[in-house]
Amino acid sequence: MATMRDLPRALLAFCVRVFGASRPDWGRAMLAEVTRIDDRRARRRFALGCARSLVFAPPSPGARIVTIGALVAGAASVATVGAALLRYPGLASGAGTWVAVCGFCCVVVLYVVAAARLGVPVLERHLLTTALGAGTAIAVTWLAVGLNASENGPKGLGSLLLGFGPLVGVALGWHATARSGSARVGLRCVGIAALVAGFAVFLLWAGEAVVAAGRPYDAGLLRDFATSGAPDLATYAVNESLGTGIMLLVLVPLVSVATGFVGAAAARRTALA
Repeated sequence: MATMRDLPRALLAFCVRVFGASRPDWGRAMLAEVTRIDDRRARRRFALGCARSLVFAPPSPGARIVTIGALVAGAASVATVGAALLRYPGLASGAGTWVAVCGFCCVVVLYVVAAARLGVPVLERHLLTTALGAGTAIAVTWLAVGLNASENGPKGLGSLLLGFGPLVGVALGWHATARSGSARVGLRCVGIAALVAGFAVFLLWAGEAVVAAGRPYDAGLLRDFATSGAPDLATYAVNESLGTGIMLLVLVPLVSVATGFVGAAAARRTALA
């Protein structure tokens, strides 16, 4: 019975954590209040009412941009994978595929929830614009690295491009922290940029593969396909591109956050010196 009584509080606590950053004092007060209600039905109604107030509260313009953008990007990412499975049925060749799809969906949901948290409280317009621009620059850098590799471009250029993305993360962490005077604000800007970069890289990489059937086919891909057992070349190529895209969806934000943390920490240390 205690567990059942705690379910309304658990729901409210989740909504406060995810959607209540703009009203932390109110959220804490409602959590304290719900524990004082003994009647289960009244407890449930109170928790649902508070949760609805948090979820559907009018967000600030900046928060709305971040949250809606993440929802659209997440839905587009899931739709891209769904389109790949429908267009190339050979992709669903075993239980491993569905495990990977479930893991991918969990990552997307995690990113959308993170975006809802990062969007509030309100960021200065300059910092929000800078974070969105930095995320776009990081995404372009990673895509340029992939394009250079697929076109057998100069290895030196690939290495140079590969180092540019982390530099953008460091610069963003430094700038946002120095301008706001808060490492927390700096890391929020880095988080927004990381999500922009991750979703952009995945959508462009995987989307292009689904539309173009994984082309162009290089010699290495043709060689590997011969021993893969895949039903056809297009299915094999799309499968490889989707796997790479999902890896980048995880890797790009992780690298961006890590480098941004370095920049934020350096700016904070300089300010305290």
